[in-house]
Amino acid sequence: MQRAHVVGAGLAGLSAALRLAQAGVGVTLYEAASHAGGRCRSFIDPKLDCVIDNGAHLMLSGNGEVANFLDLTGGASEIITAPRARFDFLNAANNQRWAVDLGDGQGRLSVLLSLLRAHNRPPGVSAWTLFRDLNALKSGQTKTVAACVAGSAAYEPFWHPLTVAVLNAEPDEAAASLLWRVLADTALKGGTFARPLLTRSGLGAALIEPALTTLAGLGVDVRLSTRVQAVECVDGRVASLSLSSGVEVLGTGDLVVLAVPHFAVDDVVEGLSVPAVSRAILNVHYQLPQPSAAPAMTGLINSPAQWVFVRGSIASVTVSAADAWMDLDADAIAQKLWPDVAKVLGAKVLGEDGDVPPNRVIKERRATFAQTLDAQALRPQAATAYANLTLAGDWTATDLPATIEGALKSGRLAAEAALATA
Repeated sequence: MQRAHVVGAGLAGLSAALRLAQAGVGVTLYEAASHAGGRCRSFIDPKLDCVIDNGAHLMLSGNGEVANFLDLTGGASEIITAPRARFDFLNAANNQRWAVDLGDGQGRLSVLLSLLRAHNRPPGVSAWTLFRDLNALKSGQTKTVAACVAGSAAYEPFWHPLTVAVLNAEPDEAAASLLWRVLADTALKGGTFARPLLTRSGLGAALIEPALTTLAGLGVDVRLSTRVQAVECVDGRVASLSLSSGVEVLGTGDLVVLAVPHFAVDDVVEGLSVPAVSRAILNVHYQLPQPSAAPAMTGLINSPAQWVFVRGSIASVTVSAADAWMDLDADAIAQKLWPDVAKVLGAKVLGEDGDVPPNRVIKERRATFAQTLDAQALRPQAATAYANLTLAGDWTATDLPATIEGALKSGRLAAEAALATA
């Protein structure tokens, strides 16, 4: 019987395994870690004694791959869709608050009508400026984001934080085509398609646990703590997998989907061109003395912290493009970021000496590939020169950034490419 061997149980691997199993193919899913989910996992933190996400990830109502995956796995019940496409901001330098509100309508006209209202856009930024910037991004598909909008009045209060959050890269290196694609698929279709999707209990309960349950029901053999050390190829096909526990010899019609992070590809198989440079993400989770009434998500301007996510009594800070933070002491990081987090929460810094609440610092040194113009040309298609090997991962050629949406799409494309060779 034909079998597909999916290497890596992050979202890309889970997506590929799900599609293959639904197509009637027997699937074995290998994961080197003791858990599935990759960067999107949740876990009980012993220090905070509660469930936290490995890092904050923004999903939007217009993310079609996310919606389809949730429907297939039953995870949609763990999602809360915000009533409208509103994104709150705070200028930490002067405590000025504002929001970009795209409303709850459909179509670009609804976006236009929303942004014509001054209270729905950054202070001092006209609707005309935003529309002009959007046109520059659309026309600048071969440029960086900064090359398109650096001179705009909306650059510092909006485009800069948005670019760093979405692309994990500074605007002067980030590919404008990726930011445009996200906007075209969500916000520019109307606020209905740009409403944040919030999880009730965390990413694990919404994305990972339902997927594993569904895969188990489809008979998928999930092998955690099993590292695929190498893919052995003979005569243009994958012939065997070298595992930490032995060797898996493939049958004549067997398929392989390689869904490991971009930086791990060369360790597993030779001869593939993939993006080599990585960018870091820093996350800090603070445990509050009581649940906060602050917005679920707030962007910070003029602050080392960039985005603050609040769920119950946990406030989580995300700093993207965070390479410079990776060698700093965890306590120093938490101390440095907390004052502006407290501003978001509307509270004073706890403790007479500025002590911060209990916290957990999570550093991801190679969170994503560097989403630069040069890297775009290195993103491979799902199909490879090996007849039975396809690739999945947010670093592949999905035309999307390294996001949940991009990872899920890559898994679907890899499964479709694999099935086409069967």
